[in-house]
Amino acid sequence: MEPDKLGRFKEYGEFILRKIDSVPQHPSKQEDWVPASLDDCLLRLRSAAQKTVDLATSPVKIGVMGEFSSGKTLLLGSLIGYADALPVSENPTTGNVTAIHIIPQDDFATTQLSNFTVEYLSHEGVHECLRFMLGEAHKRTTAAGLPPIPVSKLNSGKDIISWCEEAWNSSNNLELRYLLRELVLFLRAYQAYGEVMCGGHYQIDATTAREGLQLIEQPMAIQNLKFEDLPPAHIRLPSPPQRLPTKLLQNSFPLIRRVDIDVKISREIWDFTGAAKFILIDFPGLGAANSGARDTFLSLRELAEVQTILVLLNGKSPGSDRANKIFTMMQQQRPGQDLKDLILVGVGRFDQLPLDSEGGERELDRLIEDSPHLKEETVFQKLKVLQTTIDGAEAFTTQKDRIVLLSPLLGLAELAKRSSTVKAGSPDFLANLDYPDYLDRSKRLQDKWELLSERLLETDPRSNLGKQLGYFGQDGGLSKLRELIQTHVATHGLKQLYEDTRRAADVVSQQQDHLKDIIDEIHEQGIPTGDSPAFIELRFVVESLDKIYRNFQKDLGTEPLKDRRGVVVSDVVKDELTFRILNWNQWTLLFNKANNGAIALAESKGAAGKLFDRGNRVNSSLPTKSDDFYPVFEKTVKEVEDFARDRIHQAVVDLLNQLSNYVAPEREQLQVFFHPDMEQEIEEKFGFEDADLFYKLLLGCDPNEWKEAIISEISSKDKTVAPETIFPLARQDEKHNVGQIFDWAPEKSQGLSRSSNHQLLVLRLRDEITASASLHLVQYVSEVNQQINSEIAGILDQIIPSLQNLSKKETLLRYLAAGDLPPEIAIPTWLQILSEIAAVSYLDIS
Repeated sequence: MEPDKLGRFKEYGEFILRKIDSVPQHPSKQEDWVPASLDDCLLRLRSAAQKTVDLATSPVKIGVMGEFSSGKTLLLGSLIGYADALPVSENPTTGNVTAIHIIPQDDFATTQLSNFTVEYLSHEGVHECLRFMLGEAHKRTTAAGLPPIPVSKLNSGKDIISWCEEAWNSSNNLELRYLLRELVLFLRAYQAYGEVMCGGHYQIDATTAREGLQLIEQPMAIQNLKFEDLPPAHIRLPSPPQRLPTKLLQNSFPLIRRVDIDVKISREIWDFTGAAKFILIDFPGLGAANSGARDTFLSLRELAEVQTILVLLNGKSPGSDRANKIFTMMQQQRPGQDLKDLILVGVGRFDQLPLDSEGGERELDRLIEDSPHLKEETVFQKLKVLQTTIDGAEAFTTQKDRIVLLSPLLGLAELAKRSSTVKAGSPDFLANLDYPDYLDRSKRLQDKWELLSERLLETDPRSNLGKQLGYFGQDGGLSKLRELIQTHVATHGLKQLYEDTRRAADVVSQQQDHLKDIIDEIHEQGIPTGDSPAFIELRFVVESLDKIYRNFQKDLGTEPLKDRRGVVVSDVVKDELTFRILNWNQWTLLFNKANNGAIALAESKGAAGKLFDRGNRVNSSLPTKSDDFYPVFEKTVKEVEDFARDRIHQAVVDLLNQLSNYVAPEREQLQVFFHPDMEQEIEEKFGFEDADLFYKLLLGCDPNEWKEAIISEISSKDKTVAPETIFPLARQDEKHNVGQIFDWAPEKSQGLSRSSNHQLLVLRLRDEITASASLHLVQYVSEVNQQINSEIAGILDQIIPSLQNLSKKETLLRYLAAGDLPPEIAIPTWLQILSEIAAVSYLDIS
C-alpha cells in the first residue's frame, strides 16, 4: 500500500505548493499590518512541501558507501556490467556524489551511459558546507595545539582565507593542512563561479564527464608547501556559462553537489523486471587519512535521503576501524533510527583475503580435503582472518543473509566469457583482464571457496557461511548482491521511503501550525475573517476548472483516440480496411478457379463468351500480375483514408463533448456571474490583459468552442496516404517492363507442376496487401492523433496559466462576483488562501 500512501502525500504537497503560488511572494510588502515573519514561514512551508513531493515521487535510493580502496568503484561498474564506465576519481580528496539511474534494455548489449547532468550546490548549500568544514577545522586546530578559530571575526571568504594562511604558517600538522588547503580551494572556487553557477544544472557529454571529473592530484608532501604555493584563485565568471567545458568543470569541482547519469543495462545482465524503481547513489570513499571534509559533508547530507545503504568493507584488510567510523558517522546523521534495518553488507576484494598469516591456502586445502562433517565453527577456528571478516560484516546488520562476499573482477570476467560482442569494460580494462596469470590466483581461490561451501552445506544445508561462499563461487557474489538489492527495495526500501516522506509531511504540518498562529495574530488586529459568498464561490470555480484541466493535460496522450463506443480509432480503421480488402471481387474469382489448390485459367468461349462479354466494362477477368490489384488497392486505400478522417473528426468532437460535460457544473456556475458582453466593460475598467484573462475563462469553461479550430488545424496539415508508395507488390514502371507475374498466369503456368498450391499463394498475397495498407493507415491515424494531442495541449497551455493568473487577480474576481468595483477595505484574497493552506491535512486529499 506504500505507493498509494505516497500518492496521497504527493497530492498534499502539490496542493500546498499550488496554493502558495497564488499568494504574493512577499505578503509583508503588501500591507503594513502583515508581520515579516509570514514571509519566512511561507518560504519554510514551500521548502517542506517541495521536499515532500520530491520524496513521494522519488524512486528508492540505495546509497553505496565504503572504506577507501575497498573496490567500490569497480563494484558499481560490475553491478552495471561495465567495469570502468563511471566517471569517478580514485583520489580521496576529489570525490563526487554520483546518482546512477538504471534503465533496462531488452537486447543483450553493452551497458551504455548517457544524460550526464552536473548539479551545483545552492548558495545555502555552500554556506552549510562551509560551516561543516569550519567545524572540522576547529577540531583539527585544537588537536594541533593552535588557538580556537575566531568565528566572530570570520565574516567573509577573505577573512577565512586570511585565517587559513595564519594557521598554515603556525603548524605543520598533516591533517590540519589537508583541510586548510581544501578550505582555500573551496572558497576560491565559490568566489570565481558561485555567483553565476550555484544552483545550476548542466548537461555534459561522456568525454567531458570522464576528463573533467578526473582531477589533477594535489601534492601529498604538504608539510613542505608554502601557503602561496596553493593553487591561485580563478578568473571570476561574469555570467552563467552556456555549456560546461572540461577545464571549467575541473575548476568548479568543489561546488558540485551531485552528478546524475542514466545507465542502460541489459536485462541479461541485471533483470529487474517487475521490481520497484531505484537509484544507486555512489558516495565518495571515506576513511582515508586525507578524505575531504567537503566529501564527508555531501555524503552525510545525501545519506539522510536514502532508504537502503550498501556498505562495502575491504576484504584485503579485515578488522579495520575505518568501517566503524563510517557507521558512527551514518548513525549520527540519522539519530533515533536503527540503521541496521537499512544496511546490506558487501565484503569487497574477498579474493584478496590475507590468508598468508594462517598458512596460506594450505589450511584451506586441509579443510576441504580432511575434515569430515565440516562445521562453521571449525572453519572459523582454523581461518581466524575469515572470522574477523565475517564478524566485521555482522556488526552492520542483524540479518546474516544480507552479507555478500564479493569479487567484482571475477564477476566481470564471468560476464566477459558470456559474449564476445557485449563488452564488460574498456579495451584497456579488458586487456588487463586477459593478461596471462592476472586472475589465476583469484580464480583458484574462488574454486576452493566453492568447494568449502559444498562441504559446509553437506553438513548443514542452512549454513550461512556455506551459502555466502557458494554465491562467491558462482560469479564473485554479484548475482546474489543484485538479488539482495531488489529484494531489499521491495520489502524494506518502499516502506522506508514512505517513512521518510511521512516525516517530511510532518514538517509541513508543523509549518502549517506556525502559519495558523500568524493568521490568528493578524485576525486579532481586526482584519476581517470572512468574505462574500459570491466571491468565494467564483474563486472556487476558477480553481476547480484549473485542477480539472491540469489533470486532463497530465493524462493527455496516455491513451489513443477512441470513438464514442470506447473503441480505439486505429482499431476501427484497421477492421474497416480488413473488411473491405476481404470483400474484393478478385479473391472470389481466384478462389472459385482453384481446384485442389491449383488455379487453372480457361478462356470464355461459345455462348458464355457472347452472353457475358460487355466490352470489358466490368472487370471479371482473373488477376494474373501485380498491376491487376493496384486499381482496387488504390480505391480502397483512399476510401478507408476518408473513413479514418471522418472517424478521427468525430472522435475529436466526442472527446471535447465529454470534457465539456465534465466541466458543465463549473460552466453553469460561471454563467450566473457574467455574460460574454462583459469583455468590453472589463477592458475599459481593467485593461487589455484582464480582458484577455476573461476571454480565456469563457473559452476554458466550454471545450465545445475548441472543435472548429482543432479540426481546421489538423485538416490544414493533413498528410494523405499515397497508395503508389505503400503498394507492397512490384509494379510496372520506367525501370521495369513488367511487375510481379503470378504462378497461375498463362506465361508461367506452363512449366509448373500440377501440385503447385496457388490457393496458399493467394492467401499470402491477401495478407501481404492487408498488412501493408493496415500498417500505413494505422500510422496515419497515430500521427493525426499526436497532432490532435499537440493542438489540445497548446490550448490548455494558454488556458491553465490564465486560470492561475486570474485566481491572483483579486480586484477583477471581486468585480466579476459583485458586478462592480469592490470597496477599498476588501479582504485580500491571499489571506483567505493562507487560511485554506493552514487548514488542509493530507487526510483531506482524495
